[in-house]
Amino acid sequence: MSETVLDLNELSAHVEAEEFRVLGDARFASGDREDAAAYYQMSLDLFPTAEAHVALAWTIAERGLIEPAMAHCRAAIALAPDFGNAYNDLGVYLLRQSDVADDKDVAQELTRQAVGYFEQAIACPRYDCRCYPFYHLGRIREQGGHFSEARDLYHQSLSLDPSFHAARRAYRRALSWLN
Repeated sequence: MSETVLDLNELSAHVEAEEFRVLGDARFASGDREDAAAYYQMSLDLFPTAEAHVALAWTIAERGLIEPAMAHCRAAIALAPDFGNAYNDLGVYLLRQSDVADDKDVAQELTRQAVGYFEQAIACPRYDCRCYPFYHLGRIREQGGHFSEARDLYHQSLSLDPSFHAARRAYRRALSWLN
């Protein structure tokens, strides 16, 4: 039987890092993105976690810093491959890049990559917001004219979170395309 050795310095750094991440979440919720980003970075400096990487990614992506946000999502995946948020958010950033791509082939490739990340997010065992990748996949299918598939994906999103208003509107829109 192996014995787990507890490194008190590592534990202390992890606890303090988590406190900074929680402070970042509070600042983000209050609308102070600059302070939130600083707290997330302090958290990462003390003890890198997938949660802090994804939180910082979302915060800096709002400022248009998509490439650094994607790098943080990839770092989160490297730390915790079972954490679905990183895959979903990486898919969202790829879609944003696809939306502004001048080259149609580049846009299609970015969308294809995003689909893969959304599917990985759905498959992750540690992911509480599974409604989002279903919604994003629905958007992709709807934009491609696959309204039945879009409707089904929006329905799956709503079954996971009945209060997800964007998915409800999209579901109704997909139904109207089919009527």
